[in-house]
Amino acid sequence: MQLTVTNDVNGEVYGPLELSGDMMLMDLVALLEVDCAFESGKQQLYFNGKELKPDVEKTLEELGIGNDDLIVIRGQPVSSNSIANSTSAIELDDDAYVEQFRLQLLSNSALRNSLRMPFADIDSLVNDPQQFKTHMGPVIIQRRRMQSAMPTNPYGIPDEEYKKLMTNPEDPEHKKRLQELQDKQLIDEQLRNALEYTPEVFAQVSMLYINMEINGHPVKAFVDSGAQMTIISPRLAEKTELKRFIDNRFIGEARGVGTGKILGRVHQVQVKIETQFIPCSFVVLDSNVDLLLGLDMLKRHQACIDLEKNVLRIAGTETKFLGEAEIPKGTSFDAVGNPQPPVEIKESADHSKKKMKTSFTITPKVKPVKADNLLNNSSPMGNTGRTFPEKTIKQLMDLGFSRQEVIQALVSTNGNAEFAASLLFQ
Repeated sequence: MQLTVTNDVNGEVYGPLELSGDMMLMDLVALLEVDCAFESGKQQLYFNGKELKPDVEKTLEELGIGNDDLIVIRGQPVSSNSIANSTSAIELDDDAYVEQFRLQLLSNSALRNSLRMPFADIDSLVNDPQQFKTHMGPVIIQRRRMQSAMPTNPYGIPDEEYKKLMTNPEDPEHKKRLQELQDKQLIDEQLRNALEYTPEVFAQVSMLYINMEINGHPVKAFVDSGAQMTIISPRLAEKTELKRFIDNRFIGEARGVGTGKILGRVHQVQVKIETQFIPCSFVVLDSNVDLLLGLDMLKRHQACIDLEKNVLRIAGTETKFLGEAEIPKGTSFDAVGNPQPPVEIKESADHSKKKMKTSFTITPKVKPVKADNLLNNSSPMGNTGRTFPEKTIKQLMDLGFSRQEVIQALVSTNGNAEFAASLLFQ
């Protein structure tokens, strides 16, 4: 079986280690002491949230440890006895510490054998205090200093802070800090699990693009159901011979995550998707996204974004989304990986030096009026006999509509000029 070992004390991950299921837990502990910086006196082993006692005479299989499982090394809670012992150990000077280690090697053959690889003459060195101090002393002192600087508490914070927190864990500030540390441990564990079991969530997701044609020119369109309007850049409008159809009465400003300059509107264009020709209108926006197919056209043609089949179904035809290699490079995306389409579009029409701004973020909650009804209605006051300010009627007529159309739209929207303007442009 293969096991992965993570050491919460030093932050290292070891493995996978190739082990046998009939291996005794005590043998695993000895292996971890050599290969994974495990210190049985200061640290504890955990499997599935439960502590593994090193002195238990059971095999890994008997303990329920299987292939691809995770063993966690954590520091032991600091007790008063351990603090006293560690204090006495720190009080030893370097020479005394090296000598103490030499005496341990003399009485512990297993520990001496573990050092035989880097020190082939270990047997002769331990019998000569001066040679041992000269050859092995620097290594032992360096290891001692590294261990003294390493936190021994389960949270991996400086031991001084841990002792302070544990002196009064019920203090509100201490309790808050301990909760933060526990949350951090949980987040770290979730990160390790995500890296191991679902690494795909860290990969960047490709955005949705389709191929289409405008006036015979192939175009890659970005499909964004989160964008309110369908937009086209001025450079693409010029390339696809739409520049002369831009209605510059609709110059305005698009406001979303940022702002963009609206250069006008193209009211009607036949775009080709696969073999189907579809009527489409564009807001001309100065943006580095050449063509964005927004929610207005998606709803108008009852589009369906099918991610299971990786296709877009629209107006009775089906087209595949482009692969990552086919997606245009250099498109601007924000921090979460989405482009920045306009959320609110303010348009203005300039006619006879009079301007009117219309917000397209407001959708009138009225029953749509048929064009025939608008054209056939000759009553200047509408069906209800209501009258409207002449200034409002004139402003709407300046957008290019007849008086009868304007009055009928005002009647349908209860006199709301902005709603009436939106209704007239539908």
